[in-house]
Amino acid sequence: MKTRTTILTIIFLTITDFAFSQISADAGSNKVVCVGIQDMDTVAIGGSPSALGGTPPYTYTWEAEYTVILGSQTIHYTASNLLNDTTLANPKIIMAETDTIEFRLTVTDSKGHTARDTTTVYYSVFGTHLGTFSFYIDQGDSVYLNGTPNVFGGIPPYEYLWRPNYGLTDSTSIAFWAKPDTSVAYYLTKTDSAGCVEVGGPVYYVYVRPLNVEEIGSQNAQVVVYPNPVTDYLNISIGGKTQTGFDFRLFSSSGRLIEEKRFQDANVSIDLANYPVGLYIYEILNSHGLSEQGRIVKK
Repeated sequence: MKTRTTILTIIFLTITDFAFSQISADAGSNKVVCVGIQDMDTVAIGGSPSALGGTPPYTYTWEAEYTVILGSQTIHYTASNLLNDTTLANPKIIMAETDTIEFRLTVTDSKGHTARDTTTVYYSVFGTHLGTFSFYIDQGDSVYLNGTPNVFGGIPPYEYLWRPNYGLTDSTSIAFWAKPDTSVAYYLTKTDSAGCVEVGGPVYYVYVRPLNVEEIGSQNAQVVVYPNPVTDYLNISIGGKTQTGFDFRLFSSSGRLIEEKRFQDANVSIDLANYPVGLYIYEILNSHGLSEQGRIVKK
């Protein structure tokens, strides 16, 4: 009877030890890190909890490999470069990348039993450009703004939202007609399929010229631009209190900036002889509040 009891005890202890030795690791669900123009989301990986079973306390080890090739240079990154601490149950992502990276978790309990699991981190990276686009229209006219947003990247598909929603035929399209009554700057909010959001700076500037802008300029006599039409030299004369030099910008009829100069004198001549025949838009600005727009015809 004693022998039988001893055998049963050994079997029970073996089964109990086996049951408690069953350890499992949970690296957590796959994550998306939103990488914006100026910042990056704080994202932690790992489960809740990252280890189950076995005999606590646990030891956590995170591993990953990531390689970047820059020209002739190859850079190798490991989990220690990508995470704030590779020995935590739930470390945080600290490095922004553009690719998908797999992280491997190994959990070891106090008796040396181990378990492993993996998780994948996706990076939704946004970028921008600093260019802006100016368009000049007469009050009551429209302009078609097409395909030049200043926010790119993210994980498709995307949603777009243009603001302010003023004079737009469709504020959720990448291209749209704008018919504002007064001058306005439009900026884009872009949302990707992962829910990452980026807001760009103003990119489309639409300047609206009141129908009587030329009459007002003539009455004030602050800026005189002549001759119009022009063949060779365009003369500009600044009068009144704004007589402190100015910036001159010349645009094509589509709104593309083609010339920009700064003048210290109040009376200048600008050589336009080499420009093709057509309609041009000019803008005259200075630090004293002068802001004048108009059209000239090159013949």
